Amino acid sequence: MSRGIQAAPRALARFILRSALLALLLGLPHASTATPGELPPVDRIDFAPTAGALLPADTPFLDENAQRVRLGDYWRARAAIVVPAYYGCSNLCTTVLHGLAQALVNSRVRVGRDVEIVVLSIDPLDAPKAANAKKRDVLAGGADTGWHFLTGDAASIDAVTGALGYRYAYDADHREYAHASGVAVVSSEGRVTRTLNGVAFSPMSLRAALLAAGGLTTASANGLKTPAVTAVENRPAVTGEDRAPPPARWLLCYHYDPHTGRYTFAAMNAVRLVAIVVLLALAAYVLRSRRSERRAARRS
Repeated sequence: MSRGIQAAPRALARFILRSALLALLLGLPHASTATPGELPPVDRIDFAPTAGALLPADTPFLDENAQRVRLGDYWRARAAIVVPAYYGCSNLCTTVLHGLAQALVNSRVRVGRDVEIVVLSIDPLDAPKAANAKKRDVLAGGADTGWHFLTGDAASIDAVTGALGYRYAYDADHREYAHASGVAVVSSEGRVTRTLNGVAFSPMSLRAALLAAGGLTTASANGLKTPAVTAVENRPAVTGEDRAPPPARWLLCYHYDPHTGRYTFAAMNAVRLVAIVVLLALAAYVLRSRRSERRAARRS
């Protein structure tokens, strides 16, 4: 009777192990046979301003307090960091903003003195109320001097994103934008000097990019002699026939579901990860059970 009781968990473990393996194997072909039409629209997503691209300074927007402003108002006295985003985004946009805020603190760059931060919504339906809420969320009650969260109509957004070489796609069914994550460093003349892709920015790279844009005072630039820039995180604006890294290599604020033809990559990857973890855990359980059985056999 005892042997039967001990064998029951092992039989159950083997059954679950085989089931998990079968589910994993069934899921992989499905992912690999997706048709080209089901793939994310990476060909419509980009963040590649031309070298020295001049942003339209007279473009009108509303700030988070519903005050009418012009884009160029924010870089007349100092350099600026422009962050394309949208306030209804629950994925990478907020992560980028938090990453930028932390990098600014770690790099000892003072917002409002060394640089202005201009967050630009790419969604024409975003309103100042949403901009204000996002500002409070990102800064979490901290100092907000030099941080500006803007909203505007489609014409204003298109003018700026066009100059930034920032292309994105909108899914009306899910009310989501597919877009690359990153920021643009702009000189006091309104020219794009560098883009920083990703969601986290090293203090040295951020300071180097601002120094190259003329955005640091002598005191702030102390200790940074050579504006070395890492190839992965930062890159200059595109010149001539040079091409930017493929957008697929960047983090995209969008996901894909192969069952519906929509983009929810994170969900599918999570399922596969869980299956792999369960598979490994069950394998370890079976191995440990067999070892215990052998020890018991030796003792008896």
